[in-house]
Amino acid sequence: MRIDIPTYYDRLLQKLSKLMVSPRLCFAFFLFIIIIISLLFTGCAKRVWNKPIVEKSTARYDFHNNLPKNSDEVFVVLAFSGGGTRAAALSYGVLEKLRDTPVTINGIERRLLDEVDVISSVSGGSYTAAYYGLFGDDIFEKFAPEFLYEDWQSRLIRLAIRPQSLIAMSSSEYNRGDLVANNLDNSLFQQKTFADMSRGKLPYVILNASDLNNAMTFSFTQQQFDFLCSDLSSYPVANAVMASSSVPGIFAPIALHNFSDCSQRSQPWVNDALNQDSHLPRSYAIARALDRYSQPERMPVVRLVDGGVTDNLGVRGSMMSPVTQYGDVPNMAGAFSPAKLRQVRQVLVVVANAQTYSEHEWSVENKDPSFLDTISAASEVALGTLNNETVSLAKKEFLQWGEHVNAQRPASAPQVEVHFSVLTFDQVEDKTERAKFDAMPTTFHLQPEQVDDLRYLGSDLLEQSKEFQNFRNALQ
Repeated sequence: MRIDIPTYYDRLLQKLSKLMVSPRLCFAFFLFIIIIISLLFTGCAKRVWNKPIVEKSTARYDFHNNLPKNSDEVFVVLAFSGGGTRAAALSYGVLEKLRDTPVTINGIERRLLDEVDVISSVSGGSYTAAYYGLFGDDIFEKFAPEFLYEDWQSRLIRLAIRPQSLIAMSSSEYNRGDLVANNLDNSLFQQKTFADMSRGKLPYVILNASDLNNAMTFSFTQQQFDFLCSDLSSYPVANAVMASSSVPGIFAPIALHNFSDCSQRSQPWVNDALNQDSHLPRSYAIARALDRYSQPERMPVVRLVDGGVTDNLGVRGSMMSPVTQYGDVPNMAGAFSPAKLRQVRQVLVVVANAQTYSEHEWSVENKDPSFLDTISAASEVALGTLNNETVSLAKKEFLQWGEHVNAQRPASAPQVEVHFSVLTFDQVEDKTERAKFDAMPTTFHLQPEQVDDLRYLGSDLLEQSKEFQNFRNALQ
């Protein structure tokens, strides 16, 4: 339903003025019409909720059902960071490079892109990841004009100030996040659900948000939804992308129902983690948060915000999480069966990190920062520190996983090699060029030439990566 509200009101008022002698009666009737139309729009705008789990459903969105059928000897993981359109464009450049990189595996030449098994993403990177997970190679024809070159920032502002939107958001059951998610659902993501995601040869896409209730990464996988006794396959991808990029303060959280008990919620590893002697391990902190889901009367709704709040790189919080790996991170039990774990030989992890280190205007001008400047700078400090620590820990954990797998193999068996490549603006050698990328804002609108620069940079940084070069050489 689309009505130009101001024009509609004007025409209605003119007609009523001709029909009614009393201006007071005319005005009263006009107010009555406004109330009726407001109620109409409020009723039309409804939050999209997740649905309860279906006990006998086989359509689980997990590694087992959604990993592509490619080589068992090669395992490729891509991690796309947050950073608005800047992150989406850099990630897109990485996909273009992989598309244009031929490799020969078992005597068959193919694109390296076809060997990608998992894409894990956060915030701006989730737009690229989700689009590729839904539409495959169509991304190379449609994503740039529909998203990267589009001024989504202005588009969202216009959407938010429309009378229909303001009326809809007056409801307690509909907020700014719901509004944008609905727009994305009807435009960019074409009303697709997770039942449509990662089908056929396409990688398994993990979109990551942050659970505001429990201060933990929330991955849109069925393993995570099991703890809500909820089904992910019927949930709109657009809502997950919005949750992943819902910057606190700018967008409102995306809400999920936490349903009553189900068999999927009871997982032995959670109790084991809670009962261990030390409370320092990461597994304990995650298990403690998950245990709170088991009290839906105390937490009937879970609120999700930008994934960058807990892991702005989208790699450690998903691939190395006991949630997605069923409590067995050392063996990556969610991603690998025992048989496939024995077959894997070459592992490539590519982290596309669009983090910037821009100068503050108040610092350059030697001024005291304002209240908002202070909050913004403090957030950047926290995010930068978190990013550096996260990528270091993620690399360490992947290398330890490789050592663990090799320790279980006979000395004569082929060993696993892990190649961990991190792409950042810091790797741009020319200082002037690097400053250009650092100055690009975290928004959903960049100039076309900025988008192109980021695309080419993603491709160039991957080509120059020693880890990437070693991986390609090992395949030959």
